[in-house]
Amino acid sequence: MVPLHIWIQAARLRTLPLAFAVIALGTGLAYKINEDVHWGIFALAVFTAGAYQILSNYANDLGDGLRGTDDHRTGEKRAIASGLITADQMKRAVNLWTALALIGGGGLSFLAFQERMSLFILFSLLNIAAVLAAKSYTMGPKPYAYWGGGDIFVFLFFGLVGVLGSASLYGSLHWSFLFPALVAGAYSAAVLTLNNLRDVETDAVAGKRTLVVRFGYQWGRGYFKALLMIGNVLSLVFALYWAALDGNQFLLIFHIAYGVVLSRVVFIRFARARDSAALDSLLKPMALMTLVYCLGTALALNF
Repeated sequence: MVPLHIWIQAARLRTLPLAFAVIALGTGLAYKINEDVHWGIFALAVFTAGAYQILSNYANDLGDGLRGTDDHRTGEKRAIASGLITADQMKRAVNLWTALALIGGGGLSFLAFQERMSLFILFSLLNIAAVLAAKSYTMGPKPYAYWGGGDIFVFLFFGLVGVLGSASLYGSLHWSFLFPALVAGAYSAAVLTLNNLRDVETDAVAGKRTLVVRFGYQWGRGYFKALLMIGNVLSLVFALYWAALDGNQFLLIFHIAYGVVLSRVVFIRFARARDSAALDSLLKPMALMTLVYCLGTALALNF
């Protein structure tokens, strides 16, 4: 029997805030339109997002562990590579969380769209796609993390699908919601890029062709900065739009304050980070700043 704390460690709970953040942002955006939130839908959405993320983390541990990618990884040790959990045990965990994610997503689709069959079918298909994406990041014959597709999937599921899909659960969408969805996607992709910059050498040896491996370390540093700047610009556009539309100044104030903090907490430190350990130390602040953006935007928009 593997002790519970080992399973919790392998689940990498520090990654869960990103999954929950997009649900909170989508819910806040929806509340701006109809000021009505179905808390049962919200709770089930949070559970499903957490199930997706834990499934992804276990599958990632299994896929990278079997390929030997994690053998010389900097930072947090993985369960398979360190021998704490066997491959067979992890496969059973992946199967369990696959079932939980499918059940959670299926129940969420039914609860939100039981009277709208077309949307129920669409979100049921999105649920299946999300589960497949979570499993195939490093697992399967052609895992997309190994050909550089990770950024695309993170941008989609932690941005467009996560935020706009969450807002849609409450029957509330507005064209301007595209901007914060893109911001969340860009910041989530920035978290992944930090991870890939940290592991560029070991990934290259293991044949994991992330975008950073494909285009080079210096390109990856520029790409990270571009993601932050693009997110900041789109956030400003969204804040200015709502300030002009309904006089909401709080969102603009939040954007300015957030930009200052992001610069000090992440951007300046990143400019000085030149080794794997320094890059690893930025992962938690970047993830937390993404969470702060999502929660702060949701709250400021409705203040």
